[in-house]
Amino acid sequence: MDKKFSAEYILVEDFEQEDIQQLYFKSDEELNVILEKYGIEIPVEGKGRNSKVEKIKYIKQHFVDANRVSFWVEDDSKIASLFPAVEMFKADYGLEADTKFKTNSVSEIQDYFNREAAGTNTKLKKVEAEIINEMQNEAESIQNYMQDYASTLRSVQIKPTINWEKSITGVDVNFRFDGDDKFIPMSHKGTGYRRLFMVARFRYLAEKNKGNNIIYLIEEPETFLHPTAQSDLLDALKELSNDNQVIITTHSPVFAGATSVKGVVLCTKDGQSNYSNAISEDDTVFLMQIVEELGIKPSFNLRDHHEKIVFVESNNDAKFYHLLCVKILGRNLLQNNRILVLPFGGGADIESFLNIDYFDNSDRDLYLIIDSDKHLNKHEKQLQRAESFRNTKEKGKAYVLSKSYIESYYHPRAFERVYQLPENSFDFFEEDENIRTTIKQIVKEKNFANKNIKEKNNFRIFNETTKEEFTEIVEPELIDFLTEITN
Repeated sequence: MDKKFSAEYILVEDFEQEDIQQLYFKSDEELNVILEKYGIEIPVEGKGRNSKVEKIKYIKQHFVDANRVSFWVEDDSKIASLFPAVEMFKADYGLEADTKFKTNSVSEIQDYFNREAAGTNTKLKKVEAEIINEMQNEAESIQNYMQDYASTLRSVQIKPTINWEKSITGVDVNFRFDGDDKFIPMSHKGTGYRRLFMVARFRYLAEKNKGNNIIYLIEEPETFLHPTAQSDLLDALKELSNDNQVIITTHSPVFAGATSVKGVVLCTKDGQSNYSNAISEDDTVFLMQIVEELGIKPSFNLRDHHEKIVFVESNNDAKFYHLLCVKILGRNLLQNNRILVLPFGGGADIESFLNIDYFDNSDRDLYLIIDSDKHLNKHEKQLQRAESFRNTKEKGKAYVLSKSYIESYYHPRAFERVYQLPENSFDFFEEDENIRTTIKQIVKEKNFANKNIKEKNNFRIFNETTKEEFTEIVEPELIDFLTEITN
């Protein structure tokens, strides 16, 4: 069965009056006729006075109260191709043998066949030529036999119809773990393993679909996942949202707590469904509604042996500062019984509000380390946030990185060693540089695409960086701040 649509239509609202319908498809001459017919004048001071856009603007203003109608028109202009693709994952994703992964994988294989079949010198074209040649040899043999019965026969042609898209009907997913004698179908594994497969799948999609602008609709991604695995999936979805739009429904404090309050819609029921969201700068009331509904609590229980609490923007930031402490100071920041490190999401999410507020009156030393975001021209705002933290927390100290974010501390020589690149492929990064964009540009200009270089949170580079190299690129003030924390 052909799954393609025979036609695509778009619902259009336009003027009921026929002579002023489809203004954007009319020529200049046709627009001039309308202007003259209805005595519509374009002011002399109008910008682009003679442009079609300007003419249409004043025609629409003249007929602002005219009746409008809705109707369907065939999408001859292929407007639908401009819309982002939509992928939906239901709550039971990964629980059946025929998973969304299988469906998507078949589509990916079909896309491959389409690309290959469209080429002129591809592997598929060579296979097609061999098949056609073999069939023609068969036809010539049959022709000789048929001429015994039909002497007027001149030739026989056997021409195969080749449809590569239909050659793959499914994809099997199997696992083999330590102790397994053979591969085990995903449908035979527990729901937890299948959900872990989903975590890995989304991490793969985040890398594969960079810049593709796909809308992912995900229903209750936390289903059957251990809280730790939920955090891993959350990281994958955040990575996916850098270039795509991710919309989820959830009851999980892990997902709701790490979401920007401005991106949350709270649904409650009291006989009917009610939807609410933050509508003002003071969103504390809405935050507390979410807390009451979902029971979100701070990420960690306060323990008496923690003398200091360090707020950082993400788990990866925590790992980076820990690495600096280990390599430069010979001390642990993480796995330190005296220090509790809390990733708080940068301050724009629900969890950060709860955690920092919860620990404010704990009589502990509170430390805040945040990015300068100089590449976004937000350095002054970050300095103000740090100052506010110092002023409002009884024992609060804050530090703003001199560089934009942790990727700004990639050392070019370590970068080159990790990916076996020629020396001086990279220069030292500037404090206000958008590192991720710069890396993408260099990869493109120098044809490093086959190296699979990761721009964000690349700990292969950080781990490769020596103490001397870190000392070369990390400002002394940050080392002093980490020294105070770990003293």
